[in-house]
Amino acid sequence: MISDLQIPFEAEKALSFCAYIKRHYRIPDNHIINVGDEVDQLNGGLYPKDPDGHHTPNSEIVASKEAIRKWGAVFPEMMLCISNHGMRWIKKASAAEIPSQMMRTYQEVLNAPDGWRWQHEWGFKNLKHPFRVIHGMGYSGMNGHRTAALDAGVSTAIGHLHSHAGISYITTSGLNIWGMNTGCLIDVEAYAFKYGKDLRFKPCLGASVILDNGRLPIWLPY
Repeated sequence: MISDLQIPFEAEKALSFCAYIKRHYRIPDNHIINVGDEVDQLNGGLYPKDPDGHHTPNSEIVASKEAIRKWGAVFPEMMLCISNHGMRWIKKASAAEIPSQMMRTYQEVLNAPDGWRWQHEWGFKNLKHPFRVIHGMGYSGMNGHRTAALDAGVSTAIGHLHSHAGISYITTSGLNIWGMNTGCLIDVEAYAFKYGKDLRFKPCLGASVILDNGRLPIWLPY
């Protein structure tokens, strides 16, 4: 499971790191999950832009397309969660009263591989230990992954909350489940993340695997 990349502001060795995990654990192409925020879409956000930032809206999209081309060569199939950064341009268009039928799909804008598919939630129910993956919108804090699992009553993996990677096991009221936050794989020095310079908790860089029919989540630090 690939954590928040926020392309084109991903960590320098994020691709080689995830490629190594895929090889090491012998993960098939069709078992790759991306928790969302695969692109940053900084210029699509509603927040003030850094005057020293070097990307225009167009150049950011061009850089994102080039990065996704490289990721697609290693990961031709991917299950991606719809996420807040992925929806930035859509939300801006909606605020400008542009109808959805005038918008293009992720695949068209980013030249994403045909094997990349987006959903709000990916559920894996036909396992001995079922689990689901969502981006994590609506959750916050160091226990966001735990709360997400309790809300659903099933083991749950999230991203979104960069500073709180880890796994929490929960046994209560007949439940024996886990919650996992898979962290992120951003370049913490990129100008897109200046807002986090003074935050107490810094981003936890890493990715994860889920083994043994959903029983064993493992977080792997970058």
